[in-house]
Amino acid sequence: MDCWLIPKTHCANYIEEDFFGKLSSCLTCSYFKKQGERHPKGWNYFLSDQIHKYNTKALEHIYQKEESFVEILNQIPDGLFTTDHEWRITYFNPAAEKITGFSAYDAVGMYCKDVFKNSVCESDCALKRAIAEGSSIHNREYIITNIEGKKIPVICSTSVFRDGSGRIAGGLEIFKDITELKRLQEEISRREKKYRRIFEGSHDMIYTSILQGSILDVNQAGVDMLGYQSKDDLIRIGSTKNFYRETQDRDKFIELINREGFVKDYEVEFKRRDGSPIHVLISSRRYENTQTGDIEYEGIIKDITRRKHTEEEIRERNRELSILNSLAVALNDVTDLEQLLKFTLENVLFVLRLKHGAIFLIDTEARKAVLQAKTGLPSPFQSENNPVIFKDKLLKKHLIEEATFFAPKPTFPSFQVSYPSRGGKPAPWLSCFLVTFKGRAVGFFGLDIPASRILNRHEVHLIGSLGNLLGGAIENTRLIETIRQHRQELSQLTEKLFQGQEEERRRIARELHDEAGQSLTAIKLGLDRLEENHSPNDTALKEEIDEIRIMIKRTSSEIRRLSYHLHPTLLVDLGLEPALNLYFKEIENHSNLDIEFNMVGFDLRLDPDMETVFYRFCQEALTNTLKHSGAESFGLSIIKSYPKIIFQAEDDG
Repeated sequence: MDCWLIPKTHCANYIEEDFFGKLSSCLTCSYFKKQGERHPKGWNYFLSDQIHKYNTKALEHIYQKEESFVEILNQIPDGLFTTDHEWRITYFNPAAEKITGFSAYDAVGMYCKDVFKNSVCESDCALKRAIAEGSSIHNREYIITNIEGKKIPVICSTSVFRDGSGRIAGGLEIFKDITELKRLQEEISRREKKYRRIFEGSHDMIYTSILQGSILDVNQAGVDMLGYQSKDDLIRIGSTKNFYRETQDRDKFIELINREGFVKDYEVEFKRRDGSPIHVLISSRRYENTQTGDIEYEGIIKDITRRKHTEEEIRERNRELSILNSLAVALNDVTDLEQLLKFTLENVLFVLRLKHGAIFLIDTEARKAVLQAKTGLPSPFQSENNPVIFKDKLLKKHLIEEATFFAPKPTFPSFQVSYPSRGGKPAPWLSCFLVTFKGRAVGFFGLDIPASRILNRHEVHLIGSLGNLLGGAIENTRLIETIRQHRQELSQLTEKLFQGQEEERRRIARELHDEAGQSLTAIKLGLDRLEENHSPNDTALKEEIDEIRIMIKRTSSEIRRLSYHLHPTLLVDLGLEPALNLYFKEIENHSNLDIEFNMVGFDLRLDPDMETVFYRFCQEALTNTLKHSGAESFGLSIIKSYPKIIFQAEDDG
């Protein structure tokens, strides 16, 4: 029985203790002696057999531990090798095989410098340095060459083995392929450079800050945008609240970004270091710093001040164009000069945001400027001896007295005028802008502009454009008024001509009826006396007298018809409808034309002149039908409508 395997003895875990220290205890152990004495081959054999068994088990245990240790080394993902005191490789794990391309079979026995093929091995061997420094060397980077000649970056740690006497027994080196790490480091470096290039090269402000408002980082564009001398100067302001023109805007921004996690194109007003306002767009995100756990913000802030000014200018231009369009329409439609000037002045004051102004027109014949329209200004003192007052007398001479020709321009320099008011005090000095037409001044705008206000270039050009439009409109209005007057005069002249013509027709008709009728009656009486004074048997004379009577009768009838056509007495006596009925009846009797005539809606007679006009219209229409159409029927209607009278004539020709 193997006593060292019996748990009852105090020697049960002997394998883990010093054998020779335990052996002295075993020799004095009664149980051990008793077992030896009982052995068939005697005490000595028993003792040698026990020692042999112990050695066998001890060696087995050592081999097991060594195999386990080697297995552990083989499973290490990093390369590992050991050397003897001459730096020949004694162990080479699989990871080392994979990195170098050498098999353990080939590597074991080779010098480590021949496996790694690194110039450092000759000039600065890590094992030799570890011996020289007396300590291990950790995390040293260098480049090795694998069996295929490929350069591989590695990081290694080196230690030296010493025996019990302190002599060098060998070395241990653990190394790791850091190719991927190097690639990642290069990628990080490249991205860092790219980010830094974008960060510093951006024309927009890029920043990072914390919840409390302190700035962690900002690019140069942000420093320039806010008007600071340097990045440190800007960071020292303490809080981003100082950027906001209204501090409550930042509270709204923080509330929004904390709720949504990000903001995009958040428009707000910042202020520069000198206090001047700028418009910005903020696009930012909220995140948690994984290292500190703090809430931080990063984003881009874009200066849109110029864009806002441009948008405002575009809105102003659109508003001006809209007003110009309205004025152009009005200038084309409005023909009353007073209304035109008032409408134009109201729009000019509106677009320029002014309250007081006037329009003066130049009377070239009277050689003076006359106030024609005003808003918010005192009324002028009405007197011929109180003309408009010019600050520049020479300009007054050229504008008013000499009517100087001006070369067409978009705008002309402004000048100042005033005028005596009704209360005795002069009106304020007005800034004036010419209104021209084809190189000639026809008037000027007079605007009461505050001393603190200076019109910009666009406003001056707008007034110039309005002046050119108004100049043409004034001339057109004057021309239209002249045409209206001429038409009125022409109408009056036509009316007089018509009245004269009708009067002449009436006179001729009366003379035909009276003078010619009386003469024909006298001739007829003369023929009667001639017939009485001759013999009834004179048949030849009697026949001639009868023929003359027939001619007299025909002539008399023709004279009556002609007199009626010139001026029908029935028209004067009974009115238009009876006169036309008789006229159309006579035409039907002397032609093959079937006439239909109607007058509708007339309870009372028309004005005599109007009746004459409609009678002549009917004569002209019927004459045209008889001469030109070859019609068999003719219809004519006169209908009283409101506010006009409908006259309709038609035939089937």
